[in-house]
Amino acid sequence: MADAEMRDRVEALRERVDEVDQDLVQALNERARIVKEIMMLKAEAGAPVYDPKREEEILRRVVEWNEGPIYDSSMREIFEIILHRIRDLEIQRGEFSK
Repeated sequence: MADAEMRDRVEALRERVDEVDQDLVQALNERARIVKEIMMLKAEAGAPVYDPKREEEILRRVVEWNEGPIYDSSMREIFEIILHRIRDLEIQRGEFSK
């Protein structure tokens, strides 16, 4: 593969990575909006907002869905961070208690 051809291919792949990154940002924000709505409904009903069993179910499921190349343990860690940061965002705003 010639240098120019390689550079063109790398550039095209980087553009695709940027598109995927944008999709991820949009999906994470959509997830946060949905979780916020769930939290508001639970708070209004006086139900506990945080459900550790549900969180573990989500983490188990994302590992089941994972087809790689990301390791299962890494995928679980990624989602642990996502779950915690979305929950922390709401707690920091003072809208909900743990």
